[in-house]
Amino acid sequence: MAMYGATVGKLGILAMDAATNQAVCGIQPDSSLDRDFLFYLLLRRRSELVAKSIGGAQPNISQTIIRDTVVPVLSLAEQRRFVELLQRATAIRRRAEAARTHVRAIVPALFVDTFGDPATNPKDWPVVTVGDLLESASYGTSKKANDRGEGIPILRMGNVTYEGALDTTDLKHIEIDDSEREKAALLAGDILFNRTNSKDLVGKTGLWDGRYEAVAASYFIRLRVNRQYCEPVYLWAFMNSAFMKRVLFATARGAIGQSNINAQELKALRIPKPPLDLQIAFAEQVQRIEALARGLDAAAAKAEAMVAALSAELFEPGKVAESAGAAT
Repeated sequence: MAMYGATVGKLGILAMDAATNQAVCGIQPDSSLDRDFLFYLLLRRRSELVAKSIGGAQPNISQTIIRDTVVPVLSLAEQRRFVELLQRATAIRRRAEAARTHVRAIVPALFVDTFGDPATNPKDWPVVTVGDLLESASYGTSKKANDRGEGIPILRMGNVTYEGALDTTDLKHIEIDDSEREKAALLAGDILFNRTNSKDLVGKTGLWDGRYEAVAASYFIRLRVNRQYCEPVYLWAFMNSAFMKRVLFATARGAIGQSNINAQELKALRIPKPPLDLQIAFAEQVQRIEALARGLDAAAAKAEAMVAALSAELFEPGKVAESAGAAT
């Protein structure tokens, strides 16, 4: 276990004979305690141990804190049964996450297969600007968000991944009046272009699915396409293609720490324009793939909940009889 610094409380199981420095505590269970059982227990108690640490900018977990950590009184057979259950749940979660990653990797390949590589436009589609395909391009709101859950959700740049997926696990809210709310509202099919970020992340592009009412932060340019010319999924996939990642990196202005692409530069980008019916057929395929990915997400979440429930049942203080001093 890491004892102090930025990694305080971080855990691992040693896979070789080794020595450690003073920043790491080696914990050796006695014969009454299964090693993996202790690992899961300390993993569950990590935040509690860190909270007990001393120091401000450099928190420090002492050996006394570790030695005083209580563990459930269970037979080795019971400990190993719980470890097996936890490992099974963890394996389900990992398999689901790997399958989900594989499924979502299909979309870029499907894009190239359907429309050709946008770098060379081998199918000779007419080329227009991004602006030619839009109804509007507007900046998000600069109002300050809150952690209290008051108002409506606001999407910030961390809510769109580099690959273009939505991640709303860390969501803040914002209180705005009705007029600004109507002006800033996101509609299903709106595209979120991350205009300000580090140079390698500027240009991240998400597609809002309308799952609930929300607005975008000022880090985003909200693109609303003209559906007579463009299917939103097509523009989203184009912006997330390997070719456009290179273009956006070259287009971004500023230092590595903070780069920008403004609305005019974004609208001036060139894009092949395939027939609308082909774009729609592509979008329908992507929607089927995303439905499968959401099912895998649900499986991963269920496995995660199973791990949390088993860990809480077993490792929370007061759940079972406890004793101290089973490790040195």
